Amino acid sequence: MQKFKADTTTMIKVLFIEDDPAYAKLVEVLLDDSGLMDCELVNAPTLKEGMELLKSSDEFSAVLLDLTLPDSAGFETLETMLNKYPQKNIIVLTGAKDEELGIKAVQFGAQDYLVKGEFNERQLTKTLRYSIERNNILSRLEEAQRIAKIGHWEYRPEDDFFTASNGVYRIFGIDPTETEFSIEDLKAGSSPFHPLLEMVDEAIKRKKVRKEARIRLPNNSTRFVSMTCESSLTLDGTYIFSGIIQDITEQKRAEELRKSRDMAQQSAKIKEQIFANVSHEMRTPMNAIQGMVNLLLQTELDLEQKQYSDSIKESSDVLLAIISDILEISSIQNEKIFYEETEFDLHVILNNIVDTFKPKMETKELGYTLEIDPRIKWLLKGDKLKLNQVLLNLVGNAVKFTEEGHVSIFADVLENARDFTKIRFRIQDTGIGIPFDKQGLIFEAFTRVLSKEHHSEGTGLGLSIAKKLVERQGGNIGVDSEEGIGSVFYFELTFGKGDPLGEETKSNKAKPAKASKDNDGRSFKVLIVEDHKMNQLVMQKTLEKQWEQVEVAVTNNGNEAITYLETEPADIILMDIQMPVRNGFETTEYIRKKMPPKVANIPILAMTAWQYGNTQEDYRKFGFDDYILKPFDPEVLFQKIEYFLDK
Repeated sequence: MQKFKADTTTMIKVLFIEDDPAYAKLVEVLLDDSGLMDCELVNAPTLKEGMELLKSSDEFSAVLLDLTLPDSAGFETLETMLNKYPQKNIIVLTGAKDEELGIKAVQFGAQDYLVKGEFNERQLTKTLRYSIERNNILSRLEEAQRIAKIGHWEYRPEDDFFTASNGVYRIFGIDPTETEFSIEDLKAGSSPFHPLLEMVDEAIKRKKVRKEARIRLPNNSTRFVSMTCESSLTLDGTYIFSGIIQDITEQKRAEELRKSRDMAQQSAKIKEQIFANVSHEMRTPMNAIQGMVNLLLQTELDLEQKQYSDSIKESSDVLLAIISDILEISSIQNEKIFYEETEFDLHVILNNIVDTFKPKMETKELGYTLEIDPRIKWLLKGDKLKLNQVLLNLVGNAVKFTEEGHVSIFADVLENARDFTKIRFRIQDTGIGIPFDKQGLIFEAFTRVLSKEHHSEGTGLGLSIAKKLVERQGGNIGVDSEEGIGSVFYFELTFGKGDPLGEETKSNKAKPAKASKDNDGRSFKVLIVEDHKMNQLVMQKTLEKQWEQVEVAVTNNGNEAITYLETEPADIILMDIQMPVRNGFETTEYIRKKMPPKVANIPILAMTAWQYGNTQEDYRKFGFDDYILKPFDPEVLFQKIEYFLDK
């Protein structure tokens, strides 16, 4: 059995509330004679003075309390003390005839009791030591509860007894030394602790009750708490209720944050699905419209028919640009734009831009210039698609708003290091210009600068998209303009350096190779997997007009494609993504994993109407070899088919 060992190095301070000075001196002598404790005894002759000492100092390890005092007598003395200092280590002194009062005092909350005249120095010391040790244990428990934000309480209706730990007071935002409310206040519901007693009736029926509540503190702030109440019967058939209360405000806030995060993630997923659906539903019919117009323009038309067809083509281009802008700005705002670093030839990119707008510039009789810094002697590493998109926006605006004069494109090296180069792009025009007070607004979404002489189609999103694409790659963009004179839009981006360029490219003569009309005379079969009838027709006729020797097979969904491939060969597959029965991802996965090697290794190109977040690597993860965006550019489709057939 482990024996208690007194700590002889620490002075123990004891408050003795006793009105008889001679008896107080006797107790002091007993403590001194024991030799087991280094103890300082402080005497207070009245309850009032004793409580004032407790209020002014927290150094007392124990209180010896006589229950017969000039200003208080009997059990009320202890009750007054405990109501004010419920956590104090109190040892009651009773007369020989009042031993039952001592027992009741312990039940009520005193640590122990001693009968006057019946204890010696060893009994006194032992009682003090053990009461102090118990109190130390309770203090450690209290500290643990403080850290865990927990408090415990007990209620005995039979004798109107209620006690609560300091943790309960802390949770309710109350200072126990300054709180004055009675058991009647508690039962009447006018005490802050009333929520604890509200569980009593239910605890009688269910033995143990747990509930969560939101409480308001004296400073008007609120806390979330978890409360328990457990009932137990004593031998005499009376109930005792005890429980725990815990501050769960942080957990609740964390839970609310988690719910908010989950809702935000769910909302983002819903938005993403909406954008995917909207993109598919809008771009899919546009693919059919533009495809049919392209096919129509390849037929023999009289002048009037060609004018009508050109008008349809131009209007569909405008509509597609509007659709793309709206979907793209939404994707950027929802962080659904991804950047892919590849090696590319800037000369090819810029020459393609010029070729794209050359017909319109020639129609408007505009002069045009392309100047590329001769120090750009390497392939560049960056996102060529985003760069191309920014250039298309800026050059497109320059051509649109310039009725006479010139459009120039410049690419100048600002910084040329070993591993990277910083390039400034300038697009200069002699168009309508932008008023000075409007120049700070033009990069905002849905902003257009209107003039009486010029009406422009579009959403006013192009410059906003260009700005976001540039800035999210670490660059900057701006404009210098004078109304009626023209504008210079510029942006700066940093690129990594790749392999050196060949001489032909550096002379600015590089052009993308066009697809061969005869594919070297080889016959081949293309399997189209597409549920949209008009798009089936567009793709089939587009391929047949390009290659006389091509054989085209068409299936309406993934299941039909799998059934077809079980018995028929194909050299390349054009796979739609969104289809009923079995979509393009599922179909491609099945082909790659479950069909014979001869079929599983057929090149598969994803034909997707979802423009944003696409990279070749994204589709390769699902088994595709590459992807083509709808509405598709026939020349891009032809080049990719030839590339994979040649492999």
